[in-house]
Amino acid sequence: MNYSKINKELIIITGAGQGIGRHIAKNLDSKYDLLLISKTLNCKKTAKEIKATSFNNKNRMVEYQKINFEKKINLIPAAKKIKFKRFKKIHLILCAGVVDPDKGSYKNINDWNKVFNVNLNSNIFLINYFSKFFNDKKKQNKIIVFSGGGAASSFKKFPIYSASKTALVRAVENFSLIFSKKNISIFAIAPGAVKTKMLRKVEKISKVGTRSQMIDVTNFVNNCFKINTKIFNGKLIHIRDDIKKIKKIKNVNYLKLRRDQ
Repeated sequence: MNYSKINKELIIITGAGQGIGRHIAKNLDSKYDLLLISKTLNCKKTAKEIKATSFNNKNRMVEYQKINFEKKINLIPAAKKIKFKRFKKIHLILCAGVVDPDKGSYKNINDWNKVFNVNLNSNIFLINYFSKFFNDKKKQNKIIVFSGGGAASSFKKFPIYSASKTALVRAVENFSLIFSKKNISIFAIAPGAVKTKMLRKVEKISKVGTRSQMIDVTNFVNNCFKINTKIFNGKLIHIRDDIKKIKKIKNVNYLKLRRDQ
């Protein structure tokens, strides 16, 4: 295993095999080492593509781990691949998620369990587990949780998806209080018009209007790693316009904390 030099930064990304997780992983600044986690081996392909294009950092560590997000015990092996003391900062970007199987309803407990285990329980477990390795005395560690559209909008035909994502944002709000005395920043993002298979499925069934211009969330995420993001703590950032219009991401007017849904 080719570990990078000490004092580098590690970013752990879940859902890195496809969708927004893959998009972010492939477009992050090459100075960051990566641990890509996915339910499929697509994360292996993503890792190879990233390594092949990391011309400015040949010693860059890009590891991958296939895990089942439905079972907590399967989440632990991902952490064992990394020697965390080598890194001055560790960050989490949590993108893994599923929509309701067959437009599930509250009546089907199996649908409920599957969606909540992936969208809520696995994320809470990973935040608790990986935050133990944060060196918050030196630099700010960041946890960015992608809530999907489920927390920013209400989808009648995806009730469990919406409920689980709203609960996830509430969990982020609670974690921000737990981490308030530590140098850890945690917030959620509703990515808006980033085109993924999950978004297309939601749009098709729920008849949600699409935006004409695709938002480059990666630029926003990259910028978040360059500044102190404590002003975002506990918030759901709902990006409504092209990211280029957000010239000053420290301006709280561009953020919207959704407490009403």
